[in-house]
Amino acid sequence: MRIITERCLCETLSEKDFTEVLDMYQEDDSNKYIAPLLNKSLEFYLEFLERKVRLNQSEASFWTVRSKVDGAFIGTINLNQFAQTGLIHMGCHLSRNFWQQGYASELMEALLRYGFEERKLPSIHGVFEKENSVSQRLLEKLGFRPYESRWVEGKELLVYRCQVFKSRLSKGIFFG
Repeated sequence: MRIITERCLCETLSEKDFTEVLDMYQEDDSNKYIAPLLNKSLEFYLEFLERKVRLNQSEASFWTVRSKVDGAFIGTINLNQFAQTGLIHMGCHLSRNFWQQGYASELMEALLRYGFEERKLPSIHGVFEKENSVSQRLLEKLGFRPYESRWVEGKELLVYRCQVFKSRLSKGIFFG
């Protein structure tokens, strides 16, 4: 399953992507607000990525993001079940070189469209650590509203929910 935006090509994660994803995970502050991935071993990250590849075989839920112009690795996006809850959540994890360039908004809007139009989901959640004001602002910009808070592994997580999708992008998003 591919998702194509104005600047990006998103393809389901495969083993050929592992090196670049692992490099991103080791960048400064890459996992600052993602406690389950913070300060883990290379073996942990490899097992995590292998699990994502297996899950993608039944339903696309974890993609790598590359530039349509030069194929540069930008990051990853996900639309999947949050931990052991029934919540479907989405996320975006960008390599440091691509922060503050509008990629997160572009990619998250594409995921919203995919979730609502292709998968026919009734709602999509954003789950983030309370201190992560960047994620909070992005989700609010996309039309998410506060839903609940949860404590997981000693961290307070805010859960936002979106039930209505209104595209703001003027450029097309394609799935295939």
